[in-house]
Amino acid sequence: MSMNTKATQVPHNGETDNPDDWLADGQVRTYRRGQKIIEAGSPLAEWIAISGGAAFLAAKVAADTRVAVAALWLGDVIGADSPLGQLAARYDVTALVDVTTIHIPLPRMKDTHAPQRDAATGELYAATASRLQDQITMRLAGNGFQRLISVLATLAAALSSSQRGGAASNSLALPVSQACIGQLSGLSRRQTWIYLGQLAERGWSRTSRTKVTLEGLNAWLSLMSEVESRGLDCIGTVDQCDMTLSRLASARNAVK
Repeated sequence: MSMNTKATQVPHNGETDNPDDWLADGQVRTYRRGQKIIEAGSPLAEWIAISGGAAFLAAKVAADTRVAVAALWLGDVIGADSPLGQLAARYDVTALVDVTTIHIPLPRMKDTHAPQRDAATGELYAATASRLQDQITMRLAGNGFQRLISVLATLAAALSSSQRGGAASNSLALPVSQACIGQLSGLSRRQTWIYLGQLAERGWSRTSRTKVTLEGLNAWLSLMSEVESRGLDCIGTVDQCDMTLSRLASARNAVK
């Protein structure tokens, strides 16, 4: 655990535990961008859930080589008995941006109102597993451009609630380097640069070395649902992705 991590206890009113408020037993911790939340192989002696920000998972493929495989955000569980590990962590978990987590020691998880807690944590585990499976499936099935688009849309969903500058804004600055986006997409730096440039030419992004800004945020937030219903072909090329995002943006404007 990083020595720079800040921790505070969630306020508790001292009354008998309310099974619907069991998260109040947790300790809140914050991690700065780039800080390690969990190290692969370390024991998982507590239950941990993300309550703000976004993190990424990295798998160890060689002695000093780790490959980013997926992103996690609000509601995802990265602690004991979660899809990310049983007794020991299967992945490194690192903060993509500032991250807030809720920690509950395992003995506390298992004592009072265990059935209610088991049901609630089971739902969170299932949601985390589903998100991870969707990202990993895309990484295996999609072409390079499709993988990049899915990562950008995933980051938009993960960061839009906490990082968006204002209610009227329809853009979102992802405080994530192009290199990290490339890693999450399984792309080389050059491939990432080319694809992001193509999106910028169509007006869907602006890029710099340290961040990528998504334009037409509402369309990006609807994109993965569109892919799920229509299939990968709707983001198969930059032209197809441009048409899909344009249609989603138009539909959003029509609703207004």
